[in-house]
Amino acid sequence: MANDLVEGAVEGVLDAIVDRTFVEEEPLPAEAELARFLRVSRPTMREAVRNLSMGGVLNVVHGRGTFLLPRFRWRELRYLMYVAAHEGRVREVELDLIGVEEMLEVGAVRLAARQRSEADLDEMRRCLEEYKIAAKTDDIQALVGLDHAFHDVILGATGNQFVASTMHPFRDALLGARFRATESGEVRVKVISQHRRILEAVEAQDAERAAELMHEHMAQMRKDLLTARERRGGELSENL
Repeated sequence: MANDLVEGAVEGVLDAIVDRTFVEEEPLPAEAELARFLRVSRPTMREAVRNLSMGGVLNVVHGRGTFLLPRFRWRELRYLMYVAAHEGRVREVELDLIGVEEMLEVGAVRLAARQRSEADLDEMRRCLEEYKIAAKTDDIQALVGLDHAFHDVILGATGNQFVASTMHPFRDALLGARFRATESGEVRVKVISQHRRILEAVEAQDAERAAELMHEHMAQMRKDLLTARERRGGELSENL
């Protein structure tokens, strides 16, 4: 079965959610009618429903029908992002994502400060020094990569294998916004200063200070992403 056909059917269901053709607590059309509505074969329609069910969007209740679940039950970030983008709520979603990142990053740096190794510190220093070099040459791609790498060291230093994998989907969804913000030289100067102070707190194993600095860093990032969005006219992130 062609993946593009299934994906098209998935988007057809999500579009119907956006325009409120499908609403919570009311069953979706029966199988044959839904296939006609999506303009796909029944096998393609079933696969699309299966994907959305696995993503927490739909709930198939045998004998009763297929129902749309509340959004807090959705498990696939890409489905949430698709609907939010087509509802014109990109700015709101970006702020929500930054909020999740902040919770994860602040908790991670507190733990990392307690149990970081010398190798972790060396890698954080390397990322910081290479970021300074990339800032001088306006290498935006390198800057974003080194910013992420610095934070990845912190996530890895927690010793919890699930922290980074939890963070990455949110980070990927904000990638376009980060590129926009990093175009600003003022933003880069702030990142260098904030990363340096976070490194110093982690090196000193001052967990509470590190958490405080990370909270400030994430709050500043929120402001910088909003400023960049306004400056660029609020265009849609390629990752939404």
